[in-house]
Amino acid sequence: MRYVRQLETRKRLVNTEQLEYIIELVLLSGWIKNADQLSLIISSKVGAGKTELVKQYSEVRGVKFLSEATAFGIKSQFLRDIKSGKIRHIIIGDLLVPLSKQKKTREDFIAFFNTIVEDGVESIHTYAQHWEGKGAVKCGLITTIAEPDFLSRSRRWVAMGFLSRAIPLTYGYSPATKVRIYQNIATAQSLTELPKKHIWLPLRPVTIKQDPQLNLKLIELSMDFEKMEKVYGFRRQEQLQTLLMANALKNKRLQVTRKDYNKILTLSEYINLRFKEI
Repeated sequence: MRYVRQLETRKRLVNTEQLEYIIELVLLSGWIKNADQLSLIISSKVGAGKTELVKQYSEVRGVKFLSEATAFGIKSQFLRDIKSGKIRHIIIGDLLVPLSKQKKTREDFIAFFNTIVEDGVESIHTYAQHWEGKGAVKCGLITTIAEPDFLSRSRRWVAMGFLSRAIPLTYGYSPATKVRIYQNIATAQSLTELPKKHIWLPLRPVTIKQDPQLNLKLIELSMDFEKMEKVYGFRRQEQLQTLLMANALKNKRLQVTRKDYNKILTLSEYINLRFKEI
C-alpha cells in the first residue's frame, strides 16, 4: 500500500528528475564557501505542477518556504536568520502571489530580491525599519511563475537586472508525458501531497576547487544567453561555474572535474527561455 501511495503522489510530476536535479544544485550552492548562492525562476504552463515541484524541498535544511511574502515581512522576520546562515534560500511557491499586490508593494519586493541575491543587504534605515548587518547579508531565491506571466514580465525584469540574477528553468510537457500524467490522475485512488525531499548537505560550507579550463568551456553557453536575453552574459558565466561546483559537491567531491561539466551541459537544455519539452 505504501508503494501505491508513493506512485499516486507522482501523478502530476512525470519525467521531472532533471528539473529536480537542478533545484538541488541551486540549494547546494548555498553551502559553497567560495561562491554566492544561486537563485532560480521556474516557468511552465499553468497546471504544470511548478509549485508542487519546489514545495518538495520546503523542509530542507537552510530553506524557508513561503506561500505569501512582502519585502517588509522578510526584512522584519528573517534577516537575522539569513545573516546567521540558518536561512540560505527562500522558496516562494508562486511568485504571482506577492506580485498581485499594489504597485509599490510588488516593486519593493522585486527591488529587495534584486539586492539580497547578489550585492546583499548591509543596512536598512527607513521610517518603519532599522537594520545594521555589519556586512552584506545574502540569500538565494527559488520561485515559480506561469509561462504567460513570465513572458509578459521578462523584458522589464531583464531591464532591471532581476532576470539575470536568477537562473531561468523552463519546461513543457511532450504528448507522451501528458498521456502518462492523465493516466496517473485517472487511476489514482486519492489526492495526496508529494512527499518531502531531504537532500544531502554538508555540515558547514565548504570550498570547492574550480578548473579554469572547464570554466573557459562554459563561455559559449554564457554567450548564448547573451544573444537570447540581449544583456551581457557575465552573470550567467558565474552562475554556470557555481553549478559546476555544486555538482561536484552533490557527488561529494571537493574539486570540479570533467564529469561536472558534462552534467551541466546536459542540464543546460532547460536553463534557458526555450521551454523544452520533457
